[in-house]
Amino acid sequence: MFYVTRIEESVRIDPLKLNVPADRAVLQTLREKYSGSYDKELGYVVTVLRTVEVDEEGYLIPGDGGVKVRSVADLLCFLPYPGDVGLGIVEEVSESGAKVRVGPMTGMLHISQVFEGDYAVYDSARNAFVGKTTQKIVQVNDVLRVRITSISTRNEAKETRLMLTCRQPGLGRVQLHPQQAEAQQSKK
Repeated sequence: MFYVTRIEESVRIDPLKLNVPADRAVLQTLREKYSGSYDKELGYVVTVLRTVEVDEEGYLIPGDGGVKVRSVADLLCFLPYPGDVGLGIVEEVSESGAKVRVGPMTGMLHISQVFEGDYAVYDSARNAFVGKTTQKIVQVNDVLRVRITSISTRNEAKETRLMLTCRQPGLGRVQLHPQQAEAQQSKK
């Protein structure tokens, strides 16, 4: 899911950044360009980690006040595939399903996919799903182990959607270690 990739690119350094060292100016420019963007090959670019190499000399383009510099940089990316299993945090619960944050992306967990071997019922008083026979509960801020069933991508990361399921063995709400559960109860 998460991985680091190396890119090579000619970066235009804005004239206002020419007073900054070239490697910092390139890093800043690449972060503005890539951080938070989605690319079908790279996936969701979380951030630009570092510049590995920046040429000492750049070149000018007539009529442009900026300088182009060849650079090599490392990007931290998130590229989910159907079938991947990961941890997610429930952000919102509604009658139709739950929004679950998996890494930097949000996925949809349909109400029919919440529990393995049980039907989920939306409880509006608790703003949670309750298992019809098992009485298991899934609510906001719960940690779930989910499987990505499909990915709907468009041009922007905000339009990329993950479809999730918990209806398989080993998936669902993650039980906290007793010490973590006590710490969480003391925060409430």
